[in-house]
Amino acid sequence: MGRRPGRPRATGDPHEQRDTRQDVLDAAAALFCTVGYAATSTRAVADRAGVRQASIYHHFTSKDAILRELLLGSVRPSLELADNLATAADAPPAARLWALAHADVLLLTTSPVNVGALYLLPEVDGEQFAEFHALRDRLRTRYDDLAAQVLAGGEPAPAGGAAATARDDAAQEAAGPRHPAGPAPDGDVGPLVLGLVESVILRRRAGEALAASVAASVADGVLRLAGCDAAAVASARATGSALTTPAPAPARPPGREP
Repeated sequence: MGRRPGRPRATGDPHEQRDTRQDVLDAAAALFCTVGYAATSTRAVADRAGVRQASIYHHFTSKDAILRELLLGSVRPSLELADNLATAADAPPAARLWALAHADVLLLTTSPVNVGALYLLPEVDGEQFAEFHALRDRLRTRYDDLAAQVLAGGEPAPAGGAAATARDDAAQEAAGPRHPAGPAPDGDVGPLVLGLVESVILRRRAGEALAASVAASVADGVLRLAGCDAAAVASARATGSALTTPAPAPARPPGREP
């Protein structure tokens, strides 16, 4: 009998032990996004992952549980970043909004498969995925809050939203061109922002190859929706890029072996 498809089994070397749980998630993501969720069985996932079907149930109670973990894994990193940016009071709201949108788009576009497309599955409306919807709602709220602060000129938004700050025509002309359509009305910006970020899901689903630079373009567009002019976008991009750049690892003390 030929070897099952998937990664090879682990050898006796403990450093080469496979991560069966991750193999299952990778295999399921690929099948759910190509064959479809309803048409994919746990046996098919096991075959693609190169494990026994019984091994899946050691890590996941059901196919729904696999999908749930894939959905949660697609939103948790962005929400964690959003929570951290919410407390970064030393950075302007526009820079924080740019950083969040940029990182979120990268997450959605650099994964091997288009995991974001799983959001569109009708099965995801089920109660078993309530935790995913709750986390995504929290992420949406973070976007709403940051967009409201940008619209309000950098001040925290009051309860119930913030009205866009009126701008003097002469000051606007001196600052440079704005988005041709101007900022969206205050109550509409938050949903439009998240919609623009997640538009890359549909672009990938349509087969479009997205370069890494699309993340910066979408993040720039997010700030345009919030009414930022070209100069403000450039400033936010410069500051926002640093907010998601990992700090360099500290140097080891001399003479100490790793």
